Amino acid sequence: MLARFSAPVQVIQIRPHRNGWQCFEAPGVQPYWTGEQAKEMAINYAKGRAKFGRGEIRVLAQNGSTESVIPFAGSGRTDMRLIRRY
Repeated sequence: MLARFSAPVQVIQIRPHRNGWQCFEAPGVQPYWTGEQAKEMAINYAKGRAKFGRGEIRVLAQNGSTESVIPFAGSGRTDMRLIRRY
């Protein structure tokens, strides 16, 4: 019997940070944006980073709870119809 290995699942967090929004992928990979469209810019950056591999983008609210989840599966794009809102 062959052992089954699954590829690692990537989780990217979009979270409030210093009067703006941060895209946290890993320690040292955590750019942030300020301004009116900072949240959208962080989400777009995360979508660009998520083109290869599988996992999800978690958008956190100001209080730290999960606001929405955007899944991705290595297809080169995220399916906006699959966004789960909390």
